[in-house]
Amino acid sequence: MKTVASVTVVSALIGTSFTSDLTRPLAVLASAATGGMIGCLIALFEIAARASVAAPLRRAPFWLAFLIRAGLYTSIIFGVGRFMRYATHDEEKLAAAVDIDIVSALLVAVAFNFAFALRRLIGPRPFFALLTGRYHRPRREDHVVLFLDLLGSTTLAERIGDAAFLSFLDRVYSDMSDTILEAGGEIYRYVGDEIIITWRLDEPQSAKALTCLIEIRRLLAARGDHYRKTYGAEPRFRAGMHAGPLMVGEIGDMKREIILLGDTMNTAARIEDACRTFGRLTILSASALAAVSPLPPGLAAEPLGEIPLRGKTAALELYAVEAG
Repeated sequence: MKTVASVTVVSALIGTSFTSDLTRPLAVLASAATGGMIGCLIALFEIAARASVAAPLRRAPFWLAFLIRAGLYTSIIFGVGRFMRYATHDEEKLAAAVDIDIVSALLVAVAFNFAFALRRLIGPRPFFALLTGRYHRPRREDHVVLFLDLLGSTTLAERIGDAAFLSFLDRVYSDMSDTILEAGGEIYRYVGDEIIITWRLDEPQSAKALTCLIEIRRLLAARGDHYRKTYGAEPRFRAGMHAGPLMVGEIGDMKREIILLGDTMNTAARIEDACRTFGRLTILSASALAAVSPLPPGLAAEPLGEIPLRGKTAALELYAVEAG
């Protein structure tokens, strides 16, 4: 609901900019109400579009999804404008303040749609960070970093073929997205059969990193039958988690993106590698364990000792987290 409220407020402010007579308080209020109603309905639609029943729309080609959304947005904008004009028909100047013709509705719909499409392509946080220039000058930030590596991916890809395996990964990553978003995580990067998720330590939601991992596993297990019937395998992940400082900044020219660099990222990858060595599914560093403590009910942290990791000069204190 935070997203709905934010979009509603911004849309209401945008609506006031279209007021024909700023000296009339009622006209300004009507324009704000029109803009707010449009923003609220579009935001609610975008939330509904994340539901499982809307999966065909999310998985449609970009151009098709863009056209469908543009059509729906145009209908919402034009419809709200007609409704508000009807509601204020007895006040000619007030009605003029909320009058939206079909061309204007289409232009605004394309603008809204373009913004939401970019947000989805880039990711919610990188989109706003690039828009506001937050990382135009590199910053040092503390993050929780979670590396997830798909078990048995090589065997599965060989058995079902590259095309089916790509479909499998797409389905798995799509199913995980809402859980990650709800936990306040950011999908930093897909690296083949690995996914990297981060949380900023200065935000309270970073404590949900381990809970997010548990919910991902529950979700994938609940949909196990579908995966087995469709692809012949249920997705399971090894997980390595570390917390510490990273340098965050923009990089590139033709393809601009926000990159996270530093020993924390490399160490998280090495911790995930250690899962193979110890035959565990989840291993955390001491700093990551501190960031997500207290542990969710039913889990216990087993000390593995100070372990030398590949490429690291100093050993690191690690913990396996399993059902207690």
